Amino acid sequence: MDNETLDARRAIESLRSGVPSLSVAKIFGTTQTAVRDKFLESMEDMTTGNGVKPIMLSASFGSGKTHLLNYLQLQAESKGFVTSIVTISPEMPLGKSANVLKSISENARAPHTVGRALTSLAFNLKPDSSKYQKLEDWAADSGIETRFLALLRLYGEFYLDEELRQAILDDFEGKTMPKPDIKRKLKEIGIASLYDLNSPKGTQFSHDRIRLLAQFYKACGCSGWIIFFDEMERMAKFSLKQRIAAYQELGWWRDVAATSGSAILPVFTTASGFALETVTGGTNDEARFSKKGDEVDKLALRGIELLKSAYRLNPPTDDEVHDIYSKARELYEKAYSIPISDVKPYHSDVRTTVRSEIRRWITTWDLKRLHPDYDPDITIKEVQEDQIGIFDDVMDDDLFSP
Repeated sequence: MDNETLDARRAIESLRSGVPSLSVAKIFGTTQTAVRDKFLESMEDMTTGNGVKPIMLSASFGSGKTHLLNYLQLQAESKGFVTSIVTISPEMPLGKSANVLKSISENARAPHTVGRALTSLAFNLKPDSSKYQKLEDWAADSGIETRFLALLRLYGEFYLDEELRQAILDDFEGKTMPKPDIKRKLKEIGIASLYDLNSPKGTQFSHDRIRLLAQFYKACGCSGWIIFFDEMERMAKFSLKQRIAAYQELGWWRDVAATSGSAILPVFTTASGFALETVTGGTNDEARFSKKGDEVDKLALRGIELLKSAYRLNPPTDDEVHDIYSKARELYEKAYSIPISDVKPYHSDVRTTVRSEIRRWITTWDLKRLHPDYDPDITIKEVQEDQIGIFDDVMDDDLFSP
């Protein structure tokens, strides 16, 4: 079996199981042209140093949100951006900035590299380069904690010390380097008095690290950092305290993305009913914050406004569905090296998603391939299924992109 056939079979298996993949995203693209154009525009703004607005996407369960994120990730990598895709969960609840930092740094991918982005890219950045000097200048003017200025200085002074260099990179990703170790190395070069290492820990540290990592990626030759947060609706299952923290964190992401030169763009997806059921109605979390309240309240409200401004994904046209069908058929024929018969692209008697339609096509082709004389008749029924237990309209939309 040659590589082309193997790649085709892998893509078919992803489609058969309904699991999004980068290979499928590359082959099928997206029907969400408005989102794609907005995303390309935001990337262009970032490369010119402008701040951007985070992108919030809303659609029903099974309508292709994760597929779209995979497609946008490929677009970002083609423009030289580091990317991370993470899913909201109890282990990554958004409201805990340290957990977010750990997850997005572990999942960071750099174009044309393998492994974690920071370690892979760091070899491209030499301490005696103008890019490193610009990184130190940014850090000095950015307001980040002084310990990170010290670590950047040590990174440059002890660049040939591989163990220390890696410890500093680990610190940037959240694995804190012991303060006595930092002081000892600063004393070795006689500059310990220049840096105050008694900075408070907590959310500020994680936010500073995220900002620093984005600038480090830029100094290594990348365009910036784009982070994709999938399944924001899972917040509905969190405690009130966790949701409040998540809204505040959303507010921070909105603010940092809008900052000129931050080189950070967050992209979020959420189920269509989440804002209505949890944020503005139902438990009505929005009412818990006052527009005249303190900065924490205002930060949470900025996060809530971002959730409320979600862009609703559009269903594909009939022509777009037929184009998806043609690509799926061509891919199946390539995977199994056989011609296959036509099936109806639509099941007109019931509303369903393109993902389920693709699985119906593939199942039909499988049966015909294995039993040429069999004439399969696959029945599809609409099922009202609530993915997270709070929405009535989760499956109440027409076809979306795969």
